[in-house]
Amino acid sequence: MKKVLCLIVVTLILLCGCSPTKEDTFTKNENGNIVSNSGVEYTLLANEGLLYYLGDLDFIGSIQGEEKSSQHSGLSYKTGMFAIKDADNDNILIRHAPDNEWFSIYRKTSLPSFDFAVDNCIRFEFVSGIGNTENDVTHTTCDEGIVVASEIAEFLSDVRSQKDPREAGLYDLIKKPDGMLENCYVYGVIYGFFEEESNIVVRMDITSYNDLAYSVSIEGKDYVLPTEWLQKLENK
Repeated sequence: MKKVLCLIVVTLILLCGCSPTKEDTFTKNENGNIVSNSGVEYTLLANEGLLYYLGDLDFIGSIQGEEKSSQHSGLSYKTGMFAIKDADNDNILIRHAPDNEWFSIYRKTSLPSFDFAVDNCIRFEFVSGIGNTENDVTHTTCDEGIVVASEIAEFLSDVRSQKDPREAGLYDLIKKPDGMLENCYVYGVIYGFFEEESNIVVRMDITSYNDLAYSVSIEGKDYVLPTEWLQKLENK
C-alpha cells in the first residue's frame, strides 16, 4: 500500500512538472554578503531603526553554519532569511541573526545603489494611534498622503527649521510640579515610501506633549511639528 501511494505522489509530481517545496540554505561569502542556493547575492542595506519593512514575512531558509533558532531576552525565534509576503519582487530579504532581536534588511547586490534618505521619498503617509505603530508589519499602505514632490520638500524644509522640542519648551507642557512627566506618548508615525522599493520605509515617530503640541523625529533628530502639517497629514 505504501509503495502504491509513493508511486501516485511521484506520478503527480511528474505530471505537474513540479517538485516538493524545499527551504533554501544560504551562505555568507568573504564580503559578508548572503548568497542563495541559486547564486543570487544579497548585500546589507540597513538595520532596523534606519529602515523598516511593511508586510508579513515568509521564512525561506537558514544560513549555513548558524543555529536555526535562537533566544533573546527569554524569547525563542527562528533565525535565517525571510521574504516579504506578497511583495512585487524578491529584491529585499529580511535577516534575523542568532541572539539578536533586531532584524536586518538585505537587497540584491546586482541592483543599482539605493539612497534611502528621507529626502528621496516619493510619499509621506500618516498612521495614527499607538496600537498601529507598535508593529510595522500590521500596516497596509493606502497609497494616500503627501505625494507631490514640492510639498514633500516644503514639509522637510519647514520641519527642519523648527527647534528641538526641549529647547522649544514642549517638555514644560508635560512636567508636573514634582518633576515627573505626564501624558507624553507616541501619537502616530509618518511613513516615507520610495519609488525603488515599495515594501520598505523610513519611519518618523510623532510625539504628543499633553495633546497641546507635537514633535517629529527625522533621521535621528527631533523637531517641533507645526500643527498645520499634522492636520494636513491627518486629513489626507
